[in-house]
Amino acid sequence: MIPALERLKGTLIVSSQAMNPRSPLARPDILAMMAEAAGLGGAGGYRVDGPEVVRELRARTALPIIGIAKDRRTGFDVYITTTVADVEALCNAGADIVACQATRGSRPGESFGELAAAAHARGAAVMADISTLEEATIAAEQGADVIATTMVGYTPATKGAVRPPFDFVRRLVAALKVPVIVEGGIWTPEHVAQSFATGAFAVVSGSAVTAPDLITSHLLSAL
Repeated sequence: MIPALERLKGTLIVSSQAMNPRSPLARPDILAMMAEAAGLGGAGGYRVDGPEVVRELRARTALPIIGIAKDRRTGFDVYITTTVADVEALCNAGADIVACQATRGSRPGESFGELAAAAHARGAAVMADISTLEEATIAAEQGADVIATTMVGYTPATKGAVRPPFDFVRRLVAALKVPVIVEGGIWTPEHVAQSFATGAFAVVSGSAVTAPDLITSHLLSAL
């Protein structure tokens, strides 16, 4: 196991992304600072979008960084780290782990296996963002070092799925030889504890930590 990935075992990984394009926080330096601030609270690593943010954050921390590159293109289903060029840019910026979408559907770039090989050639580990057991199994066969439940609820096969997907995580852990990370819907300490109780390797939380707009909406939803 790549050392950076091993360091994430048993930790809370914080995703620092501006999910709303209108957010004033959508700047590489600000997103890196929010991630760094989460480290003061005990984050064991980070997940960030774009080589610019990876580079800003790399200068601020020695903790493991999971890098992604979101690129939604008309006519394609897959949008998270879809090309070898994306992988190379993230690795060059300092990402320890590259997360690539490994769901079914049309892809604008190379296959998941080719992306995994490109990351490994540059010394990075590979996270597969999946939504089903079949996708996870195929991704592991094609070189994924770790599986994440990132895409549960975002694909046609999992529309309306409960998040966090604890039952699904148990199935993944039982079926796979690679570690499983819970990502999606982690909003409470109980969610974190339950994730580890299912056998998860690590847990990712983003909106509950680094998205003031979504946190505010969540609090107001009770009114």
